[in-house]
Amino acid sequence: MKPKFLITSLTGCSGCIATIMSLDVSPQLLERSKLSYFPFMSDIKTIENIDIALIEGCVSEESQIEHLKTVRKNAKKVYALGSCAAFGGILNLSTKKDAEPISNYIEIDGIIPGCPIPANLLGNCLIRLIENKEIILSEKNLCDSCPLRGNIEHDFDYKINKLYPNPDEIVSPEENSECFLKRGILCLGPVIRDGCEHICIKKGIPCEGCMGPVSKDFTANIVNFLSLVKLSKDLKGYDGIFYRFSKPKFNW
Repeated sequence: MKPKFLITSLTGCSGCIATIMSLDVSPQLLERSKLSYFPFMSDIKTIENIDIALIEGCVSEESQIEHLKTVRKNAKKVYALGSCAAFGGILNLSTKKDAEPISNYIEIDGIIPGCPIPANLLGNCLIRLIENKEIILSEKNLCDSCPLRGNIEHDFDYKINKLYPNPDEIVSPEENSECFLKRGILCLGPVIRDGCEHICIKKGIPCEGCMGPVSKDFTANIVNFLSLVKLSKDLKGYDGIFYRFSKPKFNW
């Protein structure tokens, strides 16, 4: 029997939904499963007897909580789709809206991180879910297989004064293989989960952390890492480093 899927979205940009629809394996997904609830493609409004629920977007409205609980009640397994659903996402930078991961309100069976989710990772996860297998996420950090890791030093005694390279400094690893940290540019690779295929780094941009930490609290990992480097005074006061994709689970 084909597994019944639900795909729904809360507050987000729909980038992860768009990634699903553009996957090479999308025809296989449609052939081997039944989309019982997917507002982007269907007018069906009833949520019941779902095998796999994929939820994109963070919780930012009171009305979304009841929707989440309805999905959880009617689904055998629920997965957070993308960084917003998994960690709260980019809306955490807002001073007017709260952004919370769906796990703050319902029990979930796993996450598929990314902003948006890397196509290969998402495709592999969907196929495994169709086959009633657990999804597999890397347990290593981004530095483990980074194309710039060859000259990194493990004491992290670097002076960091920029979030991004200047426009004329954006080059591929083939043109400049020096680690961003050694260049004085903040890269969160040491505390972020591998699995994105270094898409940003290969384009000359450092890791911002959308894949989330390998384990434990997102913000705590970043705070601990930044305590090891020499962050400039200007960057120390920029909350976007700490809260780009998540806020602490507890008040400190």
